[in-house]
Amino acid sequence: MALKSIKKNYLYSLIAKIVALIAPLIVTPYVSRIIGADGAGVCSYITSLVSYFVLFANLGIESYALREISMHRDDHNFIKKFAIEITIMKAILTLICLVIYYVLFIAIFNLENQILYIIYSITLISVAFNFTWFYQGIEKFNILALASILTKLIYVSLIFIFVKEKSDLNIYALIVVSMTLLEYVVVIPFLFVSIKGKVEGKINPFIHLKSCMVYFLPTVAVEIYTVVDKTMIGLITKSDFENGYYEYAEKLVKMPLTVITAINAIMESRMAYYYSYNNHADAYNLTIKSANFSFMLSFPMAFGAVAIARTAIPLYLGDGYEKCITLIYILAWLLPIISISNLLGSHYYTPFGKRKTSAIFLTSGALVNIILNSFMIYLWQSIGAAIASIVAELLISVLYVIFARKFLLFKTLLNVSYKYIISSVIMGGSVLALNIFLPTSVWYLILEITIGIIVYSLMLLILRTRFFIDNIKFLFNKISKKRNNNE
Repeated sequence: MALKSIKKNYLYSLIAKIVALIAPLIVTPYVSRIIGADGAGVCSYITSLVSYFVLFANLGIESYALREISMHRDDHNFIKKFAIEITIMKAILTLICLVIYYVLFIAIFNLENQILYIIYSITLISVAFNFTWFYQGIEKFNILALASILTKLIYVSLIFIFVKEKSDLNIYALIVVSMTLLEYVVVIPFLFVSIKGKVEGKINPFIHLKSCMVYFLPTVAVEIYTVVDKTMIGLITKSDFENGYYEYAEKLVKMPLTVITAINAIMESRMAYYYSYNNHADAYNLTIKSANFSFMLSFPMAFGAVAIARTAIPLYLGDGYEKCITLIYILAWLLPIISISNLLGSHYYTPFGKRKTSAIFLTSGALVNIILNSFMIYLWQSIGAAIASIVAELLISVLYVIFARKFLLFKTLLNVSYKYIISSVIMGGSVLALNIFLPTSVWYLILEITIGIIVYSLMLLILRTRFFIDNIKFLFNKISKKRNNNE
């Protein structure tokens, strides 16, 4: 199977990520004013509980399947047989987890918001229909991109049509989870086209179970330190509002990560392919390019978020969300921290078969997060959870960097990032000064963001940042060629 163009794949993925970013940006200010922080908190808490069942239904299958498909993409019979086996195994595991979920939360526990618990079970059902791993493995990102764009457009339309007042919380939740399922279902016909034909050999779904468990352990750790915050906030504070503040702050901070990590999702399958052919030189060069891209976006976004939070949050979310400002000040630093761990995870630990090592680091971070949460949430509620998240993510990134030194030195990462850091500090200081002295309004906020982008770009040019300059030249050359062709 021929290798797809990385630039084309990234373009498809980027367009989908931008739409996925714009959709919640449009919807969130509307929803935050309709369902309130407490409504968002209820949904956040139930989602965190469902996530544990989703975790066991997945059982590390998707990470394992992506790597196997990427490494054997040239063997069509393997791909067909493997896809069928994985699909059967996922369906069985999903059914088991769904039965346990219904028994616990619907039949045994007499919980409030039981309808919401039933609605959010659709998220669990969606696991059986998620074939993202297959399309990423064969690098058909255009199919995934089109499905994502279609469902996001439908999602935005349905929210504005059907969610009108606070009592529409159940409708809001149904729209959210149904769109996830729809995004997975619409690509299934393409899967049948890709694996059509007779399969040679006996179908044995659970032959992959042992291998999946290696990927399951780090997935458990990731899920724990990304979801347990919301579960523990709900259990310790008993406050839907605290969960709502945390939900919105984390969502706003992590929205840019969809764009930043888009390149890493693409590179993971390509890196696994290079590894299967011992092509370490190309793997290293791709990692340096990805590091430049991640740092070029993550550092200015973090500094920028801190600089504008004071005026942006009230304008964006509305009144009553002041606590989100403090949470943004803390959580914004997740952007560069997660960028580092995501980069090394997708470019080294997963494609190079070092998931066991990765699992140890992720488990360590998860344990630290739980320990810190147990008393920090009690003392400072959602703010305590934010601090615990930063510490846990930082620990994971530090461990990732230390034990990846045979592939990528810390000195190399520093050389790649220092110009972006300097530029971000100057940009952040400039925007913060404007934010303090300018009146609070949407137009002044847009002005601050625009000036921030200009200052940051100028600093990168002054510091002669090669990656940035090369891409600017490439962009201008593309525009110039297009104009010449039109003439």
